Amino acid sequence: MSGTQMDRKIEDYLDSYSVDFPNADEMESSIEYIMAQVGPVENRVGTVQGRAKALVSNSIVELQNFGWMFWNLNSIFLVLGIISLVRLDTNPYLTAFFLAPLPFIVGLFEIMKSKEEGLIELEMTFQYNTQQVLTSRLLVVGFYNLLINFLVSAVCIVVNPEVVFIKLFFSWTVPYVFVSGLAFLFALQTRGTVVSGILLAIWFALCYGAFQIPHIRDALLKIEILPALGTLLLGVLLWIIHFIKIKKVGRLMRLL
Repeated sequence: MSGTQMDRKIEDYLDSYSVDFPNADEMESSIEYIMAQVGPVENRVGTVQGRAKALVSNSIVELQNFGWMFWNLNSIFLVLGIISLVRLDTNPYLTAFFLAPLPFIVGLFEIMKSKEEGLIELEMTFQYNTQQVLTSRLLVVGFYNLLINFLVSAVCIVVNPEVVFIKLFFSWTVPYVFVSGLAFLFALQTRGTVVSGILLAIWFALCYGAFQIPHIRDALLKIEILPALGTLLLGVLLWIIHFIKIKKVGRLMRLL
């Protein structure tokens, strides 16, 4: 049998079947049924506003649960920093550089205390899941750290009116973003209390050593814009990776 004959045979065989198409009324009723099953279009602006309000509300709750050690240690660091600027006439750039990441490093215990105390499974049953709780604590510590850095910068400008604002800005933003990102990375791998203590000791030692070495001290005082901006962007990228991981953890927990 040739190919043409085979094609005709198949065509005749298919033509023996009839397909009944729905009429206009049936098609309309089917469309109405499908549309009824589809939920309303989500308002993205409203969704973002709702999530932002929930995050702020939960952050206020978490703020009230922070322990005395976080507030006391940061108050001590802030007071010592202001005294060193006003009374001891320390260099404003180096002082801002040294103080910048301290509140976040101290706050690592508060951020990671669920992991520290084995409460992650319990928090999964809360209205706000572990992802939201962790993000709220990061917001509290990060905002508080930012507030302290602004306050220290204001004191630097008042005490030393000749300071260059852009140099002062990079003096605290670079360690604030980059060092805190590294600190959080280490905290995710180990216990929060251990990381807080170890990183505080390491940061004190590094700053003390760097300030004693003329070449490093001069580099910190000169603050080249391009290297500082590159390090700052690297810190931002590090935090983007952190939040992507936190979001993935939140999705995983919702599936468990």
